Amino acid sequence: MNGINMKKKYLLFIFLTASADLLVKAFVRRIPEGTAFFSMPPVFDFVHTKNTGAAFSMFHGNPMLVTALSMAMLGLMLVVLLKDGTFSRRALTALAVTIGGGMGNLVERLFFGSVTDYIRILLFRFPVFNLADIFVTLSVAYMMILLLTGKLEDKTEETHG
Repeated sequence: MNGINMKKKYLLFIFLTASADLLVKAFVRRIPEGTAFFSMPPVFDFVHTKNTGAAFSMFHGNPMLVTALSMAMLGLMLVVLLKDGTFSRRALTALAVTIGGGMGNLVERLFFGSVTDYIRILLFRFPVFNLADIFVTLSVAYMMILLLTGKLEDKTEETHG
């Protein structure tokens, strides 16, 4: 597959990831904040909450800083995704999923001033999170595995440029 088609594929991953996240959040926003709407005790429940901070509520109450940092990081990752020719396809796919998750949260920050979170772990104390957070966490973990196994930059694959 040539470089242009691969870039389209990565942009599609970004769009699908962000869209899935935003669709779920649109449903959750229809439920009154603080309301638990699905529960599987003692493991987890879904409860509508709002987060004006970053991951794990860092920088809570400073939405302008979080938004600016998010835009800068997502912009940088998008440039790497579209311009870099050294990362493996698996790494670039994971990067696209990371960007998509980040975009889902950024869109909410821009339009609503906060991010809709809803997954609450009941087994232990942990911040409430959302689908975008899962996309970002799992794709970054996968990129770390690729890095540790020497497959982040796969020299056997064709260039992506």
